[in-house]
Amino acid sequence: MAFGDRLAVERRLAGSAIAYLHHGIDIGDGTVVHARPDDFRRPFGGGRIVRTSRGEFADAAAIRVVSDPPAAFSPVEIVDRALGHVGRDGYCPMVANCEHFATWCATGRHSSRQVETVLRRVATVAAVACAAVWVVGSVAAAVLSPDSGNRRATPDPMKPAGR
Repeated sequence: MAFGDRLAVERRLAGSAIAYLHHGIDIGDGTVVHARPDDFRRPFGGGRIVRTSRGEFADAAAIRVVSDPPAAFSPVEIVDRALGHVGRDGYCPMVANCEHFATWCATGRHSSRQVETVLRRVATVAAVACAAVWVVGSVAAAVLSPDSGNRRATPDPMKPAGR
């Protein structure tokens, strides 16, 4: 670990088995700048950018260096960007979390792969659920239709059931 490195440690959501990576910027003097909630039990309750000891940041977990996506700025610029935001309010796990902050410091892009992964998974589940509801609804409409003997096996989704 060196001055300007992006760091990550594995954490767990309060009271759960769900793991995530907590990100920060190594300042090179034994401290790390990172975004965090004011209360980890209430991640949507607000938070800020803080500078803490590396030990407090790690919270007894192994620290790893993050290099993807590649940094677009020098270590000096990364550290300057991080230090320039210490004390800033506005933490939100979905749109302004620790990974958004650390990635922005190093690349200028405000992104979180963890959030993108969660959103992709939610979208997949939603698409499967919608498809299942459509199939069940179509079958039910065909079976329950008064003229079901005259209907095609697969009902036309653009026409109301029973017509």
